[in-house]
Amino acid sequence: MEKRLAPVAVFVYNRLSNTKETIKALERNHLAKNTDVFVFSDAPKDENNKEKVAAIRNYLKTVNGFRSITVIERRENYYIERNIIEGVTEIINRFGKVIVLEDDGVSAPNFLTFMNDALDFYEDKKAIMHIASFTFIKMPAEYRKTIIWRYSENTGGGWATWQDRWEKFRWFKSEAEALSLLSNEQREYIQLEGVFKCLGALKLSPIPWDICWYIAITLNNGLAVNSPHSLVRNNGLFNGTHFTVLNKLLGHSPFEVELDTEDNIVFEDDIKENAEALGLLKEFYSDIDKKDKRLFNKTIFYLLKILVAFRITKLAKRIIS
Repeated sequence: MEKRLAPVAVFVYNRLSNTKETIKALERNHLAKNTDVFVFSDAPKDENNKEKVAAIRNYLKTVNGFRSITVIERRENYYIERNIIEGVTEIINRFGKVIVLEDDGVSAPNFLTFMNDALDFYEDKKAIMHIASFTFIKMPAEYRKTIIWRYSENTGGGWATWQDRWEKFRWFKSEAEALSLLSNEQREYIQLEGVFKCLGALKLSPIPWDICWYIAITLNNGLAVNSPHSLVRNNGLFNGTHFTVLNKLLGHSPFEVELDTEDNIVFEDDIKENAEALGLLKEFYSDIDKKDKRLFNKTIFYLLKILVAFRITKLAKRIIS
């Protein structure tokens, strides 16, 4: 009997153009016709979003490019964290594994092929807790092996896992709760020896699901496996809930990537961290930190010039102090 492919969970809210591009790209995947898709549509949080959410739900009724498509319409606003956590848990408890996309994850045609093959290859290698298909580091073009490392950050989704790994997930309610479980060494490890300040996300409310998952992987001595080049690109870097001032001001993002459409990916079976890839990752975040600081200083300089020009000196003095 033919083995059933992993289901795909897609999480959407109010961005119709992003959602259409994500769904249409997924429909162009080689395995789309054999894949069950579950779309979790969050409810509007206010009157301003009612029409946008309704438009998304009307569009989803027209989609038919998969083995099946099921739309779960939330009756209240869950927000992205609860929507993803509960949706992933629901699907993974039914099927034992899941592939996850968000409404801004545009996939390459070989995305589902890679994700299903990786889920099969690494299923019995319990140290692997997370499969990802997005990366912004630049490995040599000829490098075709999967990358194994600690890093589990995602952009637009494009990740997968299994039930026995996801059951270790814990959604922290406070920064103190999360940090109490981590040793100083583990904090350094998660933050790539200080260049990736991800634990700062624990100050947010609600705490983002992905930092909680990264912590769970670390606490269980787990690793992530990544495609050697990106199979997903993010089309929502400028209109999403989470964006940076850097993206807006520069008009581009350092996280923009080109999709890899080659199928000849080799699955690394030596389950240890890839030192070359990790070095490139640390270098990337170190460069981002330097650029952010330069941009911040330049922004403050021009803001002060404007305030002085308009004789708003009290505010200017407060910024300087």
